[in-house]
Amino acid sequence: MIEAADGTKQNPFSRPYKRYVLSVLTLVLTVSYLDTSLITVLLPPMQVDLSLSDAQLGLLTGLAFALFYATLGIPIARWADRGDRTLIASLALTLWGLTVSASLLISNFWQLLLSRVAAGVGQSGCFPPIYSLVGDYFPEPRERTRALAILMLAQPLSSIGYLLGSWLAARYGWRLALFAVGLPGLLSGVLLKLTLREPRRQPGVVMPGGQVSLRVVLMTIWRQRSYRRLLVAMVLLFVVGQGLNPWYAAFLMRNHGMSAAEVGGSLTVIIGVGLCCGSMLGSYVTNRCFSGNERGQMRLSALTLALLFPCSVVFLVGSKWQALTVLLLIQISFGFFIGPTLALLQRLVSSDMRATAIAALMLAANLLGMGVGPQLVGVLSDLARPALGVDSLRYSMLAISALSSFAAWGFWRAGESVQHDLKAVRTHHSEGEP
Repeated sequence: MIEAADGTKQNPFSRPYKRYVLSVLTLVLTVSYLDTSLITVLLPPMQVDLSLSDAQLGLLTGLAFALFYATLGIPIARWADRGDRTLIASLALTLWGLTVSASLLISNFWQLLLSRVAAGVGQSGCFPPIYSLVGDYFPEPRERTRALAILMLAQPLSSIGYLLGSWLAARYGWRLALFAVGLPGLLSGVLLKLTLREPRRQPGVVMPGGQVSLRVVLMTIWRQRSYRRLLVAMVLLFVVGQGLNPWYAAFLMRNHGMSAAEVGGSLTVIIGVGLCCGSMLGSYVTNRCFSGNERGQMRLSALTLALLFPCSVVFLVGSKWQALTVLLLIQISFGFFIGPTLALLQRLVSSDMRATAIAALMLAANLLGMGVGPQLVGVLSDLARPALGVDSLRYSMLAISALSSFAAWGFWRAGESVQHDLKAVRTHHSEGEP
């Protein structure tokens, strides 16, 4: 909620304009995620063209991208907690678009590695300011849960990259496929800056006197048992989700003999539909059955996440059709917790900490999840290949998927402390964020 000069809380934006804002922000986030799904189906042709090992592929989709994506999120979020968030997100998306478009010039592994690093820098500047903007445009808890669930549809919507990537790569090669995705990034950045207003710059709105120090933000979120438990749980979920996601296509091709076109089409539908259904279902059930019951929300999320490991076992040891069917359930489970969890995390801190707090969480989650997950799967697969042959990837993915059970336990534990933590926040900010 925005604080006006008279000290009251108000939201000066009309409902139609807020819907437009949410649509643009979802579009921008979708575009910024496109190369993450695209790169998944481009790994096999990249590997052949540039003679790469599985470990190198894991580095490209993991640490090379995540190191800068995660670490630069903090300084960008610090800027977003005080600055013009529409400008920040627009500049970041423009940088990302230029970087991805420059893939036409790649001719070796080191150039490809550098391009992934630069893409991580650009993408790191999108989520913190966009996440913070949604909090100001949609201040009421139920409204915010729905808005964040819709915003995070960007991830499943970006799964069109699977289909787009396989189609473009088959006809024009992987370089042109990446180039084609970079152009919408440039256009989206311009659209965001020209048509969205920064709530902090509205007439009558005053900003707090000074910025909360990074040390205070980190101490605040770590002292809260709920935030701390959710942080650990989400790190584990990112290790599983980001660790397995780049390898789904390779696994289906190696172990079930599917073509790149078959995999691209299947993953586009399964991941897109699964995450969309999971995200919207989680938001609906939360607002319908657990409104005002954050303990119930976290425990329901824990139960859905507990399905991930048994479903992963079926995916990795079952037939092709069993694998494709259960992969849909996996994506629904991954999408279910997003809306209520992100909405809760916003309520656990004040608005001047919002971007920095989520960036700190994403720093840990992405650095370990996106950075270590794919790399670990690739390394384990290479180590096991002499003994297991083509099944080495299967068992390395199975080992990583077991971590999802510990993530589910973290959500369950967060439910034990969430009411106490929210009460403490209300006590200290009786006139602050809802």
